[in-house]
Amino acid sequence: FASELLIRRPQLFEEITREEQLDQAITLEEHLRRLNSLDLGGASFDAVRAYRQSQLLRILLRDVLSLSALTGPQTELAALAEACLLFVIKLLGSEQLTIIALGKFGGREISYGADLDVVFVGDNIRAAQNLIVTMAQPTAEGNIWVLDARLRPEGEKGPLVCSLETYRSYYAGRAQPWELQALTRARAFAGPLQNEFIEIAKRAWDTAGQHADLGVRIDNMLERIRRERGSGSDFLDFKTGTGGMIEGEFLVQALQMRENIWETNWENAVDRLHEAGCLSDSELANLKNAYRFLRKCELALRRYENKSVSVISDNPTEQRKLAVRVGCPDLDGFRAKYVDARERIHALYNRHIKNASD
Repeated sequence: FASELLIRRPQLFEEITREEQLDQAITLEEHLRRLNSLDLGGASFDAVRAYRQSQLLRILLRDVLSLSALTGPQTELAALAEACLLFVIKLLGSEQLTIIALGKFGGREISYGADLDVVFVGDNIRAAQNLIVTMAQPTAEGNIWVLDARLRPEGEKGPLVCSLETYRSYYAGRAQPWELQALTRARAFAGPLQNEFIEIAKRAWDTAGQHADLGVRIDNMLERIRRERGSGSDFLDFKTGTGGMIEGEFLVQALQMRENIWETNWENAVDRLHEAGCLSDSELANLKNAYRFLRKCELALRRYENKSVSVISDNPTEQRKLAVRVGCPDLDGFRAKYVDARERIHALYNRHIKNASD
């Protein structure tokens, strides 16, 4: 991805490396300041696309040079995505459209190649459609970001934009357990109705967390994801496989719901669960280290093509390349660390969710 971008725009490398503060992350506020100072000209959205590409390359370069913190690339990508989306909303004059961030975008922890999970609140369907098209429309400068609104009531079959009353009724009645679990990461993003939506979402989420069979419901959902979205190789699939990233995320979300700890960010949620006595010191360390290693693998794979990849290649040569990218000296050492990370996550999931539900 980076090499293709530099072939098209070789001046980017000099622009980025000439910066005096390459060792520092750019904040959301600074991104917005820079976007607002762009010379938009006639093709205003191309200027945003070009900015997104250059900043994506900067984040990738900081990542490769180990200038980012442990969770730095995800946080930096989220700040860039958030700034671009807010700026496009402003350019389109869509400030009255309420937007809620969900998924890893809600937690400000997105990866390379990720879409932005959102839902829309209100009644302006055209504004939402224009925003989705503008953000995703590719040109010679690439696109801005793809918005994924499938977490709305009834999914793709439901209306793109729903009223507060529709959300209230849906979450209180027809919503599936996984849809209520997904609200763990609901974050007010933009628009006049964002706080009212969060109140509705949190009330439904609180109620769902009180179900006696919460653990069984979450475990059933995990198994369903494996059946429907698994790659076919449990060992290679570090996202949906046994002890994979989703298992680590479902573990934390289940404990959050059980203990009524509302927090959209995974790392912060783990810290709060530890503070509440739900996780011991050793469990905290094991869970964080294991999950971070799998996220590191994901980042290393995805930054190569800026595409969503969550499966390790079965080719030993490709595995050796990945081992080098994540700082392991040899393939055997990488495999041992990879297996250990997944075993630790799976043990914690069994202890707190699966076995606790039997």
